[in-house]
Amino acid sequence: MAICQIAYKIMGNFKNFKTLVLILVVVAVLASFAVLKIKQFKNNKPADQNNISINANDANRNLIEKLYGSGEVKKFADASELKTFLESQASQGNYSVRSGLAVKGMGEMAVSGSVPTAAPAVDSANGQGVSTDYSKTNVQVEGVDEADIIKTDGEYIYAVVHNVVFVIKAYPADTAQVVAKIKFDSRPQEIYVENNRLVVFGSNDQIYARPMAETKMIAPGYYNNKTFVKVFDLADKQNPQLVKDLQFDGNYFNSRLIGDYVYVVLNNYNFNVDSPLPQVLDGGQALDTKCAAGAVKCFEPDIYYFDIPYDNYQMTTVASINIKDSAAKIGGDLYLMNSSQNFYVSPENLYISYTRYINEYDIQMELAREIVISRLSDSDRARIMKIDAADEFILSKSEKRYKVQQIIDRYVMNLSSADQDAYQKELTEKMKQKYADLKRQIETTVVYKITAQNGELTYQSKGEVPGSVLNQFSMDESNGYFRIATTYNQIWSNFQENVTQSYNNIYVLNSSLQTVGKIEDLATGERIYSARFMGDRLYLVTFKRTDPLFVVDLSNPQSPQVAGELKVPGFSTYLHPYDQNTMIGFGKDADDSGEVVKTKGLKLALFDVSDIKNPKVLDTYVMGDMGSDSVALYDHKAFLFSKEKNVLSLPVTLRQSGPNNSWGDVYFSGALVFQINANKFVLAGKIDHSDGGQKSASDYSGYYDNNVLRSLYINDQLYTFSNWYLKANRLPDLKETKKVELDKNSSGFVIIN
Repeated sequence: MAICQIAYKIMGNFKNFKTLVLILVVVAVLASFAVLKIKQFKNNKPADQNNISINANDANRNLIEKLYGSGEVKKFADASELKTFLESQASQGNYSVRSGLAVKGMGEMAVSGSVPTAAPAVDSANGQGVSTDYSKTNVQVEGVDEADIIKTDGEYIYAVVHNVVFVIKAYPADTAQVVAKIKFDSRPQEIYVENNRLVVFGSNDQIYARPMAETKMIAPGYYNNKTFVKVFDLADKQNPQLVKDLQFDGNYFNSRLIGDYVYVVLNNYNFNVDSPLPQVLDGGQALDTKCAAGAVKCFEPDIYYFDIPYDNYQMTTVASINIKDSAAKIGGDLYLMNSSQNFYVSPENLYISYTRYINEYDIQMELAREIVISRLSDSDRARIMKIDAADEFILSKSEKRYKVQQIIDRYVMNLSSADQDAYQKELTEKMKQKYADLKRQIETTVVYKITAQNGELTYQSKGEVPGSVLNQFSMDESNGYFRIATTYNQIWSNFQENVTQSYNNIYVLNSSLQTVGKIEDLATGERIYSARFMGDRLYLVTFKRTDPLFVVDLSNPQSPQVAGELKVPGFSTYLHPYDQNTMIGFGKDADDSGEVVKTKGLKLALFDVSDIKNPKVLDTYVMGDMGSDSVALYDHKAFLFSKEKNVLSLPVTLRQSGPNNSWGDVYFSGALVFQINANKFVLAGKIDHSDGGQKSASDYSGYYDNNVLRSLYINDQLYTFSNWYLKANRLPDLKETKKVELDKNSSGFVIIN
């Protein structure tokens, strides 16, 4: 008989698998695959300072590096060296990378902002001046701004509605009105406003609306996506002027604003091997990829790659753009990656992470080769030597392993039944041992650190920790240390009797991204739902049946400790500081009385963490029933809180219970505004944007035009924003001051030809 069949089943979000070609071939031979699994350890096990490395030993490290590379960074000398590398790796099966097909002319499809449409002039000399008391975007790191769909400078509000950026004279509120509209052919995604500069990001989707012959579409379904970055001068608010018009190859992934520089991350999965550098257009003109001495109209990034087997090619551009000086040179680096998933930025550094997974079948093939190689005939060993020596342009590493496995399978099939059984037993025992050795490396988050200083980007180091990251709030930098919280997901394997339950970890890495402290095996059977690093503490919420809030003491980076734990029904998807000793949690209520946990309405929780060993719940407030929703569950920028103003504003869509635990009808869509008095949530009022329940068009974001998306304040006015309206309500009584109509009568997208 042939080698044993392996059952492959895995829970989690896996993005890095073998190439399609390899999978199709292997599936023809095997019934299924399997992945390794981790044994459990005692919860809250402190860091072993004598063995802080996640690698069990040198042999295992060598095996992982043989299969998956070291992950260390390398640098191409120039674009031609990158091209040679891509050509040599072409058999890896990345179908998004094209060879020999030019995409010239694609840049001509960049669509710049049209001439702004000015509203009637508004006299800003009203005697009240510009407010300095206004809310900014709710960001993770002070001093690091995040792009959003709405911004204010204390006098004007700038908001994205469909394909239009509205400029609204918002303060004073009783005379609020739209003073300008900037219209785009392609929809803006996010904006920044800083020092009379408006920065707009978006995807040039006009390429999809054009005939195939015009777009020079490479193949059905394949376009070279473009991202536009436009900078407007806001000196004259009624007539914003376009001062920088850029377009990059790739999809907009994320960005941050630090000082005068916007740092933009773009991912390009679909590029031309013959001309692999991303094209950058400035004012519709392609920038040179070689910078002569003193030249500024050019983009010549350093090009990095990693010692990994590239199953998928992703060209990640990290660009720096000076928004103050429109003539400044664009800086940036280029990274050839498998994928990127999460992005965290401190005032000095950028961190990009992705999750790597180990395939159990890869390990089994290596062990099978180790067992039988000395038993093969001279001719079979010679064949294997030829396969190993083949240029990777002919055979990729994965294809080489499969071809070697074919030789091994043929050898095993010709053994006697007794010898086959003995081989199978030996292989199984080796797999069990190897499984135990590699228990914490099956799911690994790889983190790359890039220093960002005044627009200059410098690659620094790479780190690895077990598990996967939920979002940006699971990462943090403090006093030179990088802290990260991960979930190691539930995994099955044929080489252990029981399913390994998920568990959670906290790691502290030094400036070189070497692990110096850790907590592992926290909250077995649960996963992280929210995390918030605050100074020397980490507040962590996991969930399965109840909502455990963990308070982690990080004051000693070498020995982090779980200081306290609190369990309440439900879970929080976002944590926000109220003050030094109090946290606000926002998420969902849950009923854990039955065999299956049922999520219910939206839930606010106020936690007292003054005694980190004994956190307490001060108050909870539940809104709506099953199916109730809020943008703030998934996007922290929709959460507005000010302790000084004593205002907490949440965009919500509330449902009542339906029959048989089903979703009922929506009975409110708008914003709920709370105060926190004597450690209690007090509902101050509701602000409706649906005109009493009128239906509206759905937006591409998954919400409706009458859903409140954001809240902000200027002085004593609370502004709530939907695609329909910008409403101003006076604090604290919430009496309506003004309603500015934005796009109430429009359905779908606004396209300006």
